Amino acid sequence: MAALLGLGFVAGPAASLAAERPADPLPSGDSTPTAPADGPCTPPPAGAALTLAQVRLGALRCNRTIIAARRGVEASQADIQIASQRPNPVLSLGVENINPHAGVGAGNLRSKTVDSTLRVDQLIETANKGNLRVDVARKASAAAGEVVQAVVAQQTGMVEQAYFDALASQERVAVLREMLGLYERTRQASETRLRAGDVARADVTRLQLDALRAQNDMRQAVTDHYRDKAVLAQAMGVPGTLADNRLVADWPALEAAVPPPDPDTLQRRPDVTAAEARLAAAAASRDLARAGRVPDVTIGAQAEHYPTSPSNSYGTGNSFGVFLSMPLPVRHSNGGEARRAEVDYYAALDDRNRVLLEAGNEIDRLRSQLETARQSLRQMREDVLPAAESVAGNAEFAYSKGASGVLDLLDARRALRQTRLDAVAAQGEYAKALSAYRAALQTSTTAAAARTAATPARP
Repeated sequence: MAALLGLGFVAGPAASLAAERPADPLPSGDSTPTAPADGPCTPPPAGAALTLAQVRLGALRCNRTIIAARRGVEASQADIQIASQRPNPVLSLGVENINPHAGVGAGNLRSKTVDSTLRVDQLIETANKGNLRVDVARKASAAAGEVVQAVVAQQTGMVEQAYFDALASQERVAVLREMLGLYERTRQASETRLRAGDVARADVTRLQLDALRAQNDMRQAVTDHYRDKAVLAQAMGVPGTLADNRLVADWPALEAAVPPPDPDTLQRRPDVTAAEARLAAAAASRDLARAGRVPDVTIGAQAEHYPTSPSNSYGTGNSFGVFLSMPLPVRHSNGGEARRAEVDYYAALDDRNRVLLEAGNEIDRLRSQLETARQSLRQMREDVLPAAESVAGNAEFAYSKGASGVLDLLDARRALRQTRLDAVAAQGEYAKALSAYRAALQTSTTAAAARTAATPARP
């Protein structure tokens, strides 16, 4: 009897307590240096200037998609603990053979003429299912860690794109504000010359109309800038619209160095390593489903007490029994689960191949876009913008000396304004292309660590 009770009340709780212990910490894929995730996400102080580094750190701390990916890692680590838990024993207490006509007899409860039973059953998993289940959970957790790195690379890239869009619109506002100042100075000079009789009223009216168009463009540019800063705040995950904040012109250098792509970089991209990790988890799930074809067994031990009494002379006193039970695979042997796991494995394999192909194409495409944007910006800075500045300067000088008409001046100013705006757009496109290309070349830190650990040391 002590052995039976020990099976149910000693071995069972001890195994349960062992299963309740947290699993050993695994190297998570979220090992990229990030900002602390604690504390509320508050907008920057009003009037504060924002740099690209500050915006990136704010996104690492407050971006909702990144936070959700980190929650997925925490959930996967809990899944490891769940998978490591083994089935608990089942304790059964029962009373039977109660005869309402003969009664249950006199005396204490132990002397009653009833058949009382105490039984303990324990499910025994076969085919190494417990360890396979833990292996599936560990590989799924590793995949969740790689997904975090892929999400961080994607979201920080989107934040940088939004930052450069807002910075370009801020530069457009500055260009148009400068042109408005030029129109104002010309208007004052024209009115002075009009009073002196040097220019016609029609020429002054044309200058005023062109200034009004520039003011309208200025208002639209300010509206676009506020919209771009609101998009940036949403990408960062902070409340507000950053309307009172100025962006620091962190434009990249024209000859900024970019590493050339190589096959090793492609294999270590976070999205590729995440697809590889998902494939490994699918392979482990397939092994677990195959093991499910082997039925589990349940062993049980029972103690039975059926005393004799004046009304029952056939009592057996105390008796004991041992049981073994297992399902009979007469209708199915879990073949559907194994087939589904096989399909899921090949689906993960197809997804890995798709991600690998798209990653290679993306790197080549972004490299081409970067070179095109670099050449366009270089041409704009070295050829187009200086020529427009020269033409506008000559037109201003000629008009001030009365050597040219107001139409020539207006054409030169419009060309200069559009050229400056095109230069800002070219600068923004180059910055965004460089940011996208660098994001495409980011590699997984866990993949690099695993590769380093797998490399044998030289003697």
